[in-house]
Amino acid sequence: MSRQFNELKAAELYCSTCRTCGPVREKTLSTSGDPVIELLCARCRTVVGRHTTTEDKSLGGKLARLAGRLFPRTK
Repeated sequence: MSRQFNELKAAELYCSTCRTCGPVREKTLSTSGDPVIELLCARCRTVVGRHTTTEDKSLGGKLARLAGRLFPRTK
């Protein structure tokens, strides 16, 4: 089975401090190796999630990163 998604991003997560589901912001932590990304509640800045990203070293992954730099997504 081939990969269907290169990247998924959370738009909203539950915050135990606010006791509601709300938008999140990403904060990249500088570490050696794969970067760690913290997901923060946009209202109170509580950490509501954390994940790491791994670099796809295949040709398709390299082409996807290059295309992302050449044609950035606009909202």
